Amino acid sequence: MIENQKNILRARCADLGLFLRLLFWLTAALLAVRAAYGIWLAFQPADWLIGHFSLGVNWTGQADWQGAVQLAGMLSFWWHTLTWLPVLGILWYCRAIFRGIDRQGTPFLPENARAVRGIGVLVMMMSVLRGDALRGLYRSCGFAVTQQEELVRDGVQLVSGNGDGSFVNMTYILLGAVIICLSYVFAYGAALQQESDETL
Repeated sequence: MIENQKNILRARCADLGLFLRLLFWLTAALLAVRAAYGIWLAFQPADWLIGHFSLGVNWTGQADWQGAVQLAGMLSFWWHTLTWLPVLGILWYCRAIFRGIDRQGTPFLPENARAVRGIGVLVMMMSVLRGDALRGLYRSCGFAVTQQEELVRDGVQLVSGNGDGSFVNMTYILLGAVIICLSYVFAYGAALQQESDETL
């Protein structure tokens, strides 16, 4: 009975592993398409980008305002593209975990503990990408960022809705810390599993 339950759970893990592999490659393909689209956007005129990014623009007459619009649009686009890279990494690690379970018949493997730890680190990285760091990036590129989330540069004000006021998102920090703690539980389980195998 117990052996039958183990086989059922192992089969489900194999199915989950297959699903995660498909999801990983689908996400990777979508990111590749988005990257190609971003390169194409870089060559579009500022007037078109205003409508595409739904920017509320107040132009005060400076001749180089188009450059400010293009820079703000590209920063926003590539920043939000970057936020998907940790998601891709998390899918890769999850795929590896379920593949290890399918092959070895146990979740308590040293490589699974490292994968869980990697997931925790990636989740904590998302705290910066999903926080308000984009405002700092705007400032480093010469924009004045007002309290009303308006970007001011080269005589143009761009209404921006980015950020929530804090540099990092504490929810992701806490979630990542919990996952890293769980990785040590997996590491301890892997050590016990190895000890049991050596005893047998």
